[in-house]
Amino acid sequence: MRNFFGRQEQLNTRGIYRLERGIVLGWRRGVGAVVAAAGMALMLGAAMGCGGQTAGSEPGLANGPAVALTRPAMVSTAGPAASGPGDAATGVVPAAAAEAQAGGTDAEAAAAPAGALGHSSAAGLGLTEGEVTAAHDRIMTGIYERTVPSVVGLRVVKTLIAGGRNMPPGDFFARAAGSGFVWDDQGHILTNRHVVAGSDQILVTLSDGTQAEAVVVGADADSDLAVIRITDESVRPPPIALGDSDLLKTGQLAIAIGDPFSRGFSMTSGIISAVGRTINPQDSTFSVPRVVQHDAATNPGNSGGPLLNRNGEVVGINTQIISDTGVFAGVGLAVPINLAKLVAPALIADGRYEYPYIGIRGTSLNRDIARAMGLPADTKGVLVLDVGRGSAAERGGLRWAEGSALVNGRELPVGGDVITAIDGAPIAGMDELLAYVVEHTRPGDTAEFAILRDGAPLTVSITMGARPR
Repeated sequence: MRNFFGRQEQLNTRGIYRLERGIVLGWRRGVGAVVAAAGMALMLGAAMGCGGQTAGSEPGLANGPAVALTRPAMVSTAGPAASGPGDAATGVVPAAAAEAQAGGTDAEAAAAPAGALGHSSAAGLGLTEGEVTAAHDRIMTGIYERTVPSVVGLRVVKTLIAGGRNMPPGDFFARAAGSGFVWDDQGHILTNRHVVAGSDQILVTLSDGTQAEAVVVGADADSDLAVIRITDESVRPPPIALGDSDLLKTGQLAIAIGDPFSRGFSMTSGIISAVGRTINPQDSTFSVPRVVQHDAATNPGNSGGPLLNRNGEVVGINTQIISDTGVFAGVGLAVPINLAKLVAPALIADGRYEYPYIGIRGTSLNRDIARAMGLPADTKGVLVLDVGRGSAAERGGLRWAEGSALVNGRELPVGGDVITAIDGAPIAGMDELLAYVVEHTRPGDTAEFAILRDGAPLTVSITMGARPR
């Protein structure tokens, strides 16, 4: 089989890429397949686009007016299999604590010339710069050595087409690559759905060089997560430790480990640069809430790999980067691990995850809309723009915006219910509403919605439905 190498990621109109490596297309018969392979490469490039729902839209109606929110452009992190060789806030860790956490001794610090790095104290702990640097090195090296046995590289083969009316006979294949990490001691591995979707063969590579085949157990388009399982029961790498993504704060240490560009395992570090972002996965009309933004370098092949905190615990699953070129430009995006804690067990048990569903389309209330509705300008909440027929919202009696007002030359929706809290938890905007519904309710649960209707407070009970497939 002769191979043509290309890139599976393609910059969409907002510069959003998945972190998956590329495409290898091959044919079995006929030189004419070269043209066909090129055409298939262009078609497969669309796999890097985001879902169709506006990031500010509710978990409800798939199509509707776009919400005017400014979002940075995003890019995914999976790519073509290349040939060749293959928490608490961060702070200074005392040397003794660093040694206990990461192993090693203070030999490096003790060996440093007294005047080489100075004697200035660090964070009031009485440590020299040399001791601080040595402690940092031990911690980072220790994190890598402890966690890399639980990180995997993935090589995926997908059949694109087998003949066809306008195609020469022969099977065409796409080869992609990504990363993942070991979820439990039963051989389950968590990765991105877009890495393994449509796979015919998945090869797992461990850090010690061990290779084993795996099969898809379950996948969820709405979170872009998938669970695969190593079929060889003699290969059972250790599961990785999980953290709590709700505890993340801007400025904390962020560490990414994976198999970028299919060149072998590597580690990069940076900081958590923002929390509470929202992204749209491929093949989904719903948004992922509480996405973690960081600046640890992630590139094609990092898709599905772990984002770690300073304790070596997984706090996110790397999935996209924001870039105009398709390579890392300082902004990485990771699905929060707390969402994975909900989704992964269901994928293992049932092959799918059922999300709760309200059935509205809404927008975050802003000052102009609030004033047009006669509300205080600082009112926070979600204005209901539309209610799905037969949905939980309709059964609960939510009213949608039926009127409009002209404000500063713009026509704004007015008159609908404004959701201000759910079960007592304040809802400041669409992101908070989506996050609360996904994280705290299940299909069949009844929640109390505090709303403003015609400016007056009111409470309505809504029994959650299940998201349509």
